[in-house]
Amino acid sequence: MATLGELFDVAVARLQEVAQTPLAFVAADERAALAGEVDGLLAQVQKGLGPRAYTPAPTTEERDLTRAEQNLEDCLEQARESLGAARRYLSAQEGEAGPAAERIAAAAQAIGAVRDAINSHLGPDRAPLTPYAYLLRHQKAFDYLARRYSEVAWEAGHVVHRLAQGAEHPGAIDAFEQARTSLGHASVYARASTRDADHDVASFPAALPVEPVQAAASDATSAVTARLGEDCERLSRAAYGALHDRSEQRLSGSDLKQISRWNAMGRLLAGRTLLHVAQDTADGAVRDSLKNAATALRESSKAWRAAAEAWEDVVDTGDPREHPRLPPPDYPQVRQGRVVQMPSTDPHPAVVISRTSAVRLGQLLFGPQWTPEQPPGATRPAADIVADTGGAGDLAASAYRLSATGWQMAAAAPWVVRRAEAGLVTNSADHRPPTLDKDRRFYPVHPRQVESLAGAYSGVMGAEQKGAAALLATAQSAGTPVPRAMLDAAAHRSIAQEQKWVTATPVQTPQRALPRAHVPTDLVIGRRPGMRR
Repeated sequence: MATLGELFDVAVARLQEVAQTPLAFVAADERAALAGEVDGLLAQVQKGLGPRAYTPAPTTEERDLTRAEQNLEDCLEQARESLGAARRYLSAQEGEAGPAAERIAAAAQAIGAVRDAINSHLGPDRAPLTPYAYLLRHQKAFDYLARRYSEVAWEAGHVVHRLAQGAEHPGAIDAFEQARTSLGHASVYARASTRDADHDVASFPAALPVEPVQAAASDATSAVTARLGEDCERLSRAAYGALHDRSEQRLSGSDLKQISRWNAMGRLLAGRTLLHVAQDTADGAVRDSLKNAATALRESSKAWRAAAEAWEDVVDTGDPREHPRLPPPDYPQVRQGRVVQMPSTDPHPAVVISRTSAVRLGQLLFGPQWTPEQPPGATRPAADIVADTGGAGDLAASAYRLSATGWQMAAAAPWVVRRAEAGLVTNSADHRPPTLDKDRRFYPVHPRQVESLAGAYSGVMGAEQKGAAALLATAQSAGTPVPRAMLDAAAHRSIAQEQKWVTATPVQTPQRALPRAHVPTDLVIGRRPGMRR
């Protein structure tokens, strides 16, 4: 799954290939067609600029063009006018442009994908669908995009220079050179005014829909880490949707219980994989770091298991999957002006994705035929696992994504618990309200149990933070950079600040590649209903 930085790199590389291709002997109509392709590329760049580009709502006011964007806009417009003049000089009818046109079109497609990737984090009303969308409200993020767009303009200028060479019409030659000069100015001006650009935005990915892509025995073990990263993207979006009640299918208490169980298994499998690889690692520092990270993952597993156990005697009557014999609330109901239909009996996508993540880790450790329903069996050779993951550092970086995403899910859990509180019942004999069925006695859940549930996820958040820190240290010891960690740190701070769990501070570029947002336990478990908004 390509990031913004990788998409920009693709666009630049395709244009460089064209600029290195001899174009002196192409026909006038072919030259005109190539100029048209460059014009289309510049149009894609322009679409990425403007007051409404990438800014999530709600905002106090629409942002203005930054200085870099304004310079780019003016220079791009001048360059496109010059290209139009060159095309008119060359031919009244454009011809076939060949492989060079395909490369320019590929560059334009990559630039369009940049915009699509960013917009995937925003809903139709421009409300954020993920915590990463909030990073697009800051000047340094706009500066990064403008800086990379200016690089594309610079390379497009080299292509235009190639088009000028060998052009027979003097008017076309002058027009091409004017376009090249405008594109050069665009790059120089933008780079001069974006020195403080946030280059961490380069690791910004597309937001994937919360639709499970389940593991299969036919999956190649070499693809596990890439697909695990996609699972984490889906779970991140599911967690944020639950936190803001934007999902089509709500997370319920029983969903949280199942997710907690699968996450506990996943962290245990990831830790065991790190230990297995550590035994075959010659570098002593990396070996020790792998063992430390495995210990942290085991602690995360314990925290998730404790959260799952906290649900053992609690039933969510609003979820027909939890205890179908309990009478659910009357449906349809009207809540806040909208009709709420009967909850689906299908598992929540986040539950399926959590299970799939655990299955992928088991396939990496035990082989593609492994499933959670069978005994573990013999582990695969450590050398094969290292080969599949790209090295011990890449393995740690992949496992880090589990912890970073787990933090987000655990941060959403207290809100899900509070929302479901009115429908939670228990089979505890400590209370006296009437029964709900003839077979078992159920009572409204006690406030202490609600606090215990929320407190369990606060413990998960702390464990996941420690796990993330240990995994990042392992990747660093192995010489593997994890640029995504800076993005996650900023997103986690945005979540904490938005939920009023910590004192809001100005967002700054993180100095450490760690998700450091601290959430005091007493604040999490003591939040009153309604505090979320």
